[in-house]
Amino acid sequence: MFIIDLSVSKADILSQISNRDVPQWTIPVFDFIRSWLDGASHFTVHTSGSTGTPKQIELSREAMTASAERTCDFFKLKNGDIALLALPATHIGGKMMILRSMIRGLQLICVEPRSNPLEHLVFYGEIEFAAFTPMQMGAILDDKMSGIMLSQFHKIILGGGEVSYPLRQRLQDIHPSVYETYGMTETISHIALRKINGADRSDYFSTLYGVKISLDQRGCLLIDAPHLSASLFITNDLVKITSAKEFQWLGRYDNMINTGGIKVSAEEIERKLQAFISVNFFVTGMADDALGQKVTLVLESSTSENIVKIEHFEALTKFEKPRQILATEKFCYTENGKINKAETLKKLIQ
Repeated sequence: MFIIDLSVSKADILSQISNRDVPQWTIPVFDFIRSWLDGASHFTVHTSGSTGTPKQIELSREAMTASAERTCDFFKLKNGDIALLALPATHIGGKMMILRSMIRGLQLICVEPRSNPLEHLVFYGEIEFAAFTPMQMGAILDDKMSGIMLSQFHKIILGGGEVSYPLRQRLQDIHPSVYETYGMTETISHIALRKINGADRSDYFSTLYGVKISLDQRGCLLIDAPHLSASLFITNDLVKITSAKEFQWLGRYDNMINTGGIKVSAEEIERKLQAFISVNFFVTGMADDALGQKVTLVLESSTSENIVKIEHFEALTKFEKPRQILATEKFCYTENGKINKAETLKKLIQ
């Protein structure tokens, strides 16, 4: 762990990150800070590849600044506040945490990006702002001492994957306000947030300042954010728009299952089942001679016995009910903790 004071002059910041015998994980942090202070106009990042082939994109300094400022405004971050960097600086989430800290002159605590980033953290003050992946948050809550440390935090954002129902339930009794983010690498981190714990939690994402939303003919979200790009961002996310600034995420268009000529949403089925199934799971469509695709429930378990009961399916429509249940002891996961459904299925059907 080390702390960088980003409220001071360029020379003082460079002094703090120079001439150090530092571990390997700090190098991307220092490299990004130096590049930014040297006035670099563009930064290369890679998409996650969780919904397609990973690709390299260029982000402009101006767009990154505009994105960072909107998040700082939303959370009312101010000079001297303390933030925690627990995400790798090689990815957009980590870069933007550093940039927000630089723009607002925050004190940035840097810890090694790991499954439980609080495991070896020794800090007794209050931490205004932090970002974790859902996988990291789960690991923090699994460790008693790390869970106690959360009382020092005020605001936390979770990004890099959907926050599961079981994790949301575990977050209801912790002190900090926790927000799920909506966005992608192309939108330079998130363009919308929703509070997921406390009495004022919401089912709806609220867009940041300057973001306009609409639907295409498929019912998928279109994002108009002139501060980020002159072009519309076209997504494959099915959403319900409830106001000019709010929407509810329903699922991925490419995760629709066509079963017997009826289209059903894998994510909608997952939502209906999430309160009943205690293990990690997902729903997918698998080839079927009669139906075209059959709804399939996949469990992260050595067996499906005593996990899924017939009454759990009562909330589902006729076409949503799984025709097949598969179980595997361990799912495959992406680097940022998302279930890699394609690789998991490949392992199951080998």
